[in-house]
Amino acid sequence: MRTTDAQGPGVDAWLLQRLRGWGVDWLTDVQQRALAAGAADGRNLVVSAPTSSGKTLVGEIAVLCALRAGLRAIYLVSHKALANQKYLDFVARFGEGAVEPIGSVGLNTGDRTEGDIDAQLMVATYEKALGLFLSGQLRPNNALVVADELQILGESGRGPDIEALCSALRQRGIRQFVALTATVENPEDIAGWMVCDLVRSTHRDVPLYQEIWYGGRAHRTKFGDDSGLDVPGGATPTNDIGAVVDHLLRLDRGPVLVFTESRGEAVTFATSFGQRRPRVGVGIEVAEQLDLFSEPTESSDRLRENAERRVAFHTADLSPQERQVIEGGFTDGKFEVCFATSTLAAGVNFPFRTIVFSKLTYRWGARAGSPVGRSDYRNMSGRAGRLGMHSEGFAVLLPQNNVELAHANMLVLPDNDRLNSQLVNLSIRKTILTLVASGLASSFAEVMTFFENTLYWYQTLNRNPAKLATLAAESRSAVDWLAANALIRDEADTLLVTSLGNAAAMSGLLPATAVQLAAMLHIVGPKLTASFDEWIPGLIYAACASDEFRTERPSRFFPFPSKSNYESVTFWGTKPLPVQLDRNDVKLAQCAHAIVLYAEGLADRKIAYMTQVPGGTIHRLALDVAWVLDGLHKLSTTPDLGCPQTVSNQIAMLARRVRWGAPPEALDVLRVAERHSVPGFGRQRAMGLVAQGIATLHDVLATAKDRLVQLLRSEPRALALLDAVSSAVGLGPSRLASAHRKTGHELGIEHLVKACDEALGTEYEEAVVALLQVEAAWAVTVLDDGTRANVPDLLIALGAQQILLECKTCTKSPPLIKKEEAWAVIQKGADFDPAMRRVTLGKPAFDETSKKKAAASMDITLIEHSIFMEGLLRVHGGTLSAADFMTWLGNPGVAELERLGGCPTYIGK
Repeated sequence: MRTTDAQGPGVDAWLLQRLRGWGVDWLTDVQQRALAAGAADGRNLVVSAPTSSGKTLVGEIAVLCALRAGLRAIYLVSHKALANQKYLDFVARFGEGAVEPIGSVGLNTGDRTEGDIDAQLMVATYEKALGLFLSGQLRPNNALVVADELQILGESGRGPDIEALCSALRQRGIRQFVALTATVENPEDIAGWMVCDLVRSTHRDVPLYQEIWYGGRAHRTKFGDDSGLDVPGGATPTNDIGAVVDHLLRLDRGPVLVFTESRGEAVTFATSFGQRRPRVGVGIEVAEQLDLFSEPTESSDRLRENAERRVAFHTADLSPQERQVIEGGFTDGKFEVCFATSTLAAGVNFPFRTIVFSKLTYRWGARAGSPVGRSDYRNMSGRAGRLGMHSEGFAVLLPQNNVELAHANMLVLPDNDRLNSQLVNLSIRKTILTLVASGLASSFAEVMTFFENTLYWYQTLNRNPAKLATLAAESRSAVDWLAANALIRDEADTLLVTSLGNAAAMSGLLPATAVQLAAMLHIVGPKLTASFDEWIPGLIYAACASDEFRTERPSRFFPFPSKSNYESVTFWGTKPLPVQLDRNDVKLAQCAHAIVLYAEGLADRKIAYMTQVPGGTIHRLALDVAWVLDGLHKLSTTPDLGCPQTVSNQIAMLARRVRWGAPPEALDVLRVAERHSVPGFGRQRAMGLVAQGIATLHDVLATAKDRLVQLLRSEPRALALLDAVSSAVGLGPSRLASAHRKTGHELGIEHLVKACDEALGTEYEEAVVALLQVEAAWAVTVLDDGTRANVPDLLIALGAQQILLECKTCTKSPPLIKKEEAWAVIQKGADFDPAMRRVTLGKPAFDETSKKKAAASMDITLIEHSIFMEGLLRVHGGTLSAADFMTWLGNPGVAELERLGGCPTYIGK
C-alpha cells in the first residue's frame, strides 16, 4: 500500500507528510494493520510479525504521535549497541538533527548517557530502564512506552527482569504501550497480560527462501509454507564453508553473511576465505578507512587485510568506529561477505541477501551439544533480504549428519515457539526488594498483588494454579531473608526499605551480592581508607567472585580462557584480598587477573599472553566487572556502612578505570576522544601517549602537532584529537540543566539559575553569591572583593559550620579544570582557621587527576557545578535543610550526589 493511502485512527495529512519526509513511500502489511488498529492514536498494541517485516516503523510512528501530543516517550531496546544506534537515528528523526525537531532525545544504557536527564524521548536498555524507574527518572503514567524485541521475555537469563519491569509499568499505569515482537505461537498471551490489542502478521514483503544443503541436494522451502521442493543445480559440498560462499556468489546471491559460533571462528573463517581472493580497489579504499578508524588491536590487522578482499568479520570486540566502517561498507556495496557472531542479529539492519548457518549444533561453552534454537534461527535468518533493496532473501542451512538434517527440516517449518514466562528463574528476593524500594508494594499483600499482574500469573492461573501457592511461599521466605539481612524492615506488616536496601535495588545487583559486598566493606573499610591502591586488585577479584558471576543462575558470565593458567592463581596468592581466594576456580583467577591488567592499560595481546583470556573477550568482561564495581560504589555511599566519601570516590574511579581500560591520568583524553569521534583513538593509543609523558588534556595541547602526528601515525587523527581537546566543554552538556531551570521557574528564581549556568569568571562568582543569598539561614561573605589578594572567593557560615569556597570556571583549551586550579583554595586559605572546610566549586568539571588527588585527601572538597546547583535547589525547595547541605558540602573528597539528602529536582512531583 502507498503511504498516501494509509488509513486508521490518528492518521492525518501531518503524519503522512512526516512519513514521506522520512522516505517512507510504501507501507508493509504489518504497518498497515498497526495503523488501522490505532498505533497513531494512543492505542495499546502488541505487534507480532516476522523479522524484517517493518515493525520498527510502527514504534517510530507511535513515538512521533506521542511527542506531537506533548507526551513523553520511552523506547526500550534489548542491546546497548542497538540503543546507541537508535539514539543517533532518533536525534536525526525527532531531535536537534531533524529538519523540524519535535522533541529532545536522551540515551541511557548504563555505560553511556547522552542528552537531558528529562528528555522527551528516552532510549534505554531494559535493564537500565528498571534502574531509572526505581530512581523516579522514568515516569510512565503520562508516557508512551515502546518495548522492542519483547520476545526476549522468553529467555531464561534476561526474561525475568524484563517481565518484572513490564509488570511494574503495567501496575503503575501507562498512557500507551506498544510492544514489538517477532513471531511467537501465543502473542495473545502478551496482549492479554498487558491489556493490549493484538496486531498479528505472518507476511514478509520480501520473500525468504530457506534452503537445506545436504548430500549434494538443495531443498527449498519458502518462509510460511509447510513444504518445499528440490531446486536444480544441486549444492556444493558443505564441509568447506569457503566453497559454499563461492558457490553463492557465483549464483549472484551476495552479499552473504555467515553466522559463526565464536569470535575466533569468525576471524579464522574470514581470514581463510579472504586469502583465496585478490585485493581490489574498492576493498583497499575501505582498508584505508579502517587504518584511520582502527586501534592497533589483536584483530585490527586481520580486519584491514580481509577488507582489501571485500571480506569482513563482525564481532562484539570491534570498536564502534570499526563497526561503523564495516556496516557502512555493506550498505554501500563495498563488501561481499561477512563472517559474524549471532550478536549481529540483534536488530542490526544490514543489506544481506543470503544468510548461511555454518553449523546447527553448538560445540563450545555452556551450549555445547545443544542445537540452534528456532527463535535464534528466525531472528538470524530474518536478516536476509532487505526491503527496498532485494526482491528476495535466502537462508542456507548446512547440516552435517542425519540428526542435524532432521533439526534443519524442523527449523524451516512455519511453526513458532511458544513464549512462556521465565519468572520462576527470577531472583524473587531481587523482585521484592525492587517493589518495596519503588513504592509499588508496602505489604506482603501488595507484593502478591504485583505478582498477579505478571505474565507468569496470567499464564499459570488457568493451567496449573497449584504453582501459584508455591510462589506465595517463596515470596514469604524472600521477605524474611531480606529483613534478616537488613535490606528491608517489616514493621507491623508494613514493608519499608532500608538505606542499604535502596542502594542495592538502585544498583541492580542481586541482593545476595549486595549483602556480600556490604559485609566486605564493613571489614576492609578502614584498610581502604589507609591504602586504597594496595587493595585495587583485591576489589576486582571480589567483584568477579560475587554471585553475579558465580551463582547457580548468574547475571554475568566469564569468557572461556584458551587454556588453564595456574600462574594467575599464584598471582592472587601475592595480593591482599577482601574475600577468600578460591584456588580451585582457575577461570575466576584468570579472568580477574585479566581485568587488573586491563585497568592498568596493558595491551590486549599482552593480557591474552599472560592470562590466556582471549583479547577479544576482555572488553565485554570489563564492562560487566565495572558494573559490579558501580554497584559497590552505590553501596559505599549509604550511611549505615560508614564509608568515607574519599573511599567512595576511589571505588567510583576504579569502576571508570575498569570500564575504559586505562589508568586515571588517561581517562579524560579517552572520554573526550570518544565523544568527539576521534578516528582510531582508543585505550591503546592513549597508553602510547602516556608512555611518552602525554597523559592529560593539558599535555595534549602542550604537544607540538608534528610530534602528535608521529606518535598517532596519522595527521587526520592527530588534528581530530587536538580539535576535540581544544573545542570540548567538559565531558558533555549538563544533563540536569533543564530540570534546574524548571525548578528555578517554580521557585521564582529562574533568572538566578540561568545566570549561574551561563556566567564565567568573576561573573560566575557573583551569580553564585546571588543564588546562595536566597537562603537566609547562612551568611555569605565575599572575601575576594578586589581589595584583598590571594584569598578564597567566598566564606559561607552557618553557626559553627564554615566553608571557604573558591569558584573556578573554564570553557575550552582544555575543557576541564586542572589540578593546580582545583587545589588553589588550599594555598589561598592558608591564613584562615584550619577548622574551616576548603571547597572548590568547578564549572563545568574537574579533570581526573584533580579528582584522584582529592579522593586521597582529607583537606579539600571538589564539587562540580551541576551537583552544587542540585544541592542548592533542594535547599531552596525546602526538601533539604541548610545545615545538611553545609555538612554535605564540607565532606572531604569529590562531592557525590548519592550522599545528598532531599528530593531530586529531576523527579516529578
